[in-house]
Amino acid sequence: MTPKKLFLKRKDVPIQSLLDLKAANAEIVDAEVYRSNFRGTDPNTRSTKLKLIEPKDYHDINHHLLNMINVWDGSLDPNDYFVKEYNYLIYNKGDHFKKHRDVLSDPNEKSPRVFSTSTIISYSEDFSGGDFIIWSGDGYRDPVELEPGETIFFDSETYHQISPVKEGTREVLVAWIYKK
Repeated sequence: MTPKKLFLKRKDVPIQSLLDLKAANAEIVDAEVYRSNFRGTDPNTRSTKLKLIEPKDYHDINHHLLNMINVWDGSLDPNDYFVKEYNYLIYNKGDHFKKHRDVLSDPNEKSPRVFSTSTIISYSEDFSGGDFIIWSGDGYRDPVELEPGETIFFDSETYHQISPVKEGTREVLVAWIYKK
């Protein structure tokens, strides 16, 4: 039996599209945390800023993210999925996101999040810390280095975190893929 992949790392998303996201004039708010009994800001769990960007405005990025589904598992048809949500996240010094999964237990959702992606848009020249860490099912901690333009693609059930940023700024596009 072939072991299940923990993640896929690719450099498929066109960098100009990511820079267009960065330049987009959008409202910036504190990013929220979602739990079964709580929705709101919680700086102990997640301390990032969120630029309000809609996936419907970025068809080319969605296309590239959806095509990763077939690379992940050749038996899956990307046409059976859609990108529903974006989080354009800005991590500054001290910002982090504790170990979590991206699944939602929302009874109003007709389909759950299936896949999660995180694409690095940019790092400031003085950036350090802010490591993307993914956890295997047996508890193994795997830091993943990502360059601007690189995407990590993984099952939304997978635990992951962002360690605290020590210096500088990290900007990233997180997108969630749902089954139709």
